[in-house]
Amino acid sequence: MLSQLVEKRLTSQQMYWSPEVDFDWGTDHNRRIDYVGFKPYTPDYVTTPVSVEKGTFICYEVKSCWEDFKSGHGLSFFGDENYLVCPKELAEEIIARQVLERKNLNGILVPNKSGTALYAKYELTDVHMTARTRIASEMLWAIVQAHERPRRTEES
Repeated sequence: MLSQLVEKRLTSQQMYWSPEVDFDWGTDHNRRIDYVGFKPYTPDYVTTPVSVEKGTFICYEVKSCWEDFKSGHGLSFFGDENYLVCPKELAEEIIARQVLERKNLNGILVPNKSGTALYAKYELTDVHMTARTRIASEMLWAIVQAHERPRRTEES
């Protein structure tokens, strides 16, 4: 359900996006981000040559339970905006235990009561602004490569 809500959010924001996006593939530093979305910068709805470089990359990491959160997999945040997506109860536990590395994290999103959308349960405004350290072409290429790879399913 959490992944479906992230996909709904990315689609409704008219972003170009992909699930399971790898960075630094083939190295000891390989990281996979659950979802990466991209929206070009289009002031006055006009695409210009700098629309890609000034565009916004948003990363989402989905965690379903405490064990998943502590597994050591994920929590890679390379975007201009970065969000952790999890059930409300897990968000409350993470905040209560103060175990979240807040660097480059904008907030924690949880499903609303009806389970139809995500909202910011915690906005982490007390941290510095996130700063993307990867160039737009690298981020976009990673999204494109993720589209070419077969998607992992629950059965596999």
